[in-house]
Amino acid sequence: MEIYNYQKENVEATPERVFEFVNDDAKLQEIFSILDNIEYNTTEKRNEGTKFRTTLNVKGKTYRFRSEIIEYETDRRITVRSRLKQGDVVTQFTVVPNNGGVDIAVRSELRNSKMGAKVLVTTMKPVVNIVMNRELNKFIGHIEK
Repeated sequence: MEIYNYQKENVEATPERVFEFVNDDAKLQEIFSILDNIEYNTTEKRNEGTKFRTTLNVKGKTYRFRSEIIEYETDRRITVRSRLKQGDVVTQFTVVPNNGGVDIAVRSELRNSKMGAKVLVTTMKPVVNIVMNRELNKFIGHIEK
């Protein structure tokens, strides 16, 4: 069940420039105001199998997720699975070269959902869209500088 979908074409950046930010926790926290903390349970930070705990602050509420990188392709894609009571949220961040720039896509979906998850997704989707669109547009502004 899709929670979020973002696509931005012809971003004036290289894949390496995009992942310079994606691979740097300090830069991510600087850009994404909802991101409070990332704590790693593994020594590697950007490899398949990396486990970490993310703390988000959205509209005054704190959320903590146990997450794992389930796919990582250097300068192209990172897929993260976060565990929630309602199921797993799988988010894929993809960068595709396009005429000297890049196309960026972010897609999140709820998998292995439990009862009541559809109501949760329907309720939270508008807030997720507003918050994430704002944060990703800010991210695009940083990488295009």
